[in-house]
Amino acid sequence: MIDADRTKREKAKKLRYKKPIVKELNLMTIQMELSDIQEACEDVHWYFDSDDDTLLNALDGNQDEEYEFKMMFADLCTECDRLIIDLQEEWVPKCFDHFFVSIEAGEDFGGLLGYDSYEQDYFGLSCSDVWAEDESKKALKRLTKDELIASARQCFRVYQSFIALRYRYDCLKAAMDILRDENTAYLQMVKEIEELYEQADKEKFYEYGDATMKLDSFFECLPQEAWIY
Repeated sequence: MIDADRTKREKAKKLRYKKPIVKELNLMTIQMELSDIQEACEDVHWYFDSDDDTLLNALDGNQDEEYEFKMMFADLCTECDRLIIDLQEEWVPKCFDHFFVSIEAGEDFGGLLGYDSYEQDYFGLSCSDVWAEDESKKALKRLTKDELIASARQCFRVYQSFIALRYRYDCLKAAMDILRDENTAYLQMVKEIEELYEQADKEKFYEYGDATMKLDSFFECLPQEAWIY
């Protein structure tokens, strides 16, 4: 007896190569990542607004650097919004995903995925990626030479805009993470000093009191920069 459901599943599995995408460089992923970057930039803006001294402390009180840092995140957020709108309103070739599969971009962007119409989802293609690339090349060969040239030009424009934004975000995020870590460590140190001071105060700063000795020891270990106001 033929299992109709199993037959559909097997047929859909074989057709995965008909609609391949590059895992980390396809139109849907680009749109999602742009939204994530934009949201992250907005979170950073909220983070700054909720505590104006946080960034300023991390930058050693340099107000010019603080302003520049905020403006870089604000500008990146605006650029993301502009590219998201462009992808919705400007011409993006229907062959966009096929184009990057056919030029073997999967080698640098996480491999290839094939769409399974039965599972309604994408799955990795590992053993026979060349089949997927061949299917994408067939789709491109149906275009005229002029259509192919125009499509390739637009695909690379989208690619360059996206990669540039992602690179800027990665650099800003790395700097932000460092500043947050430094500021967190600084605040933790201040809090620890306050707690030790309160405990020593209860001992009336008795020279041989446990808390007072810990406070003195802590101060001796602080770097010279910590004493600069």
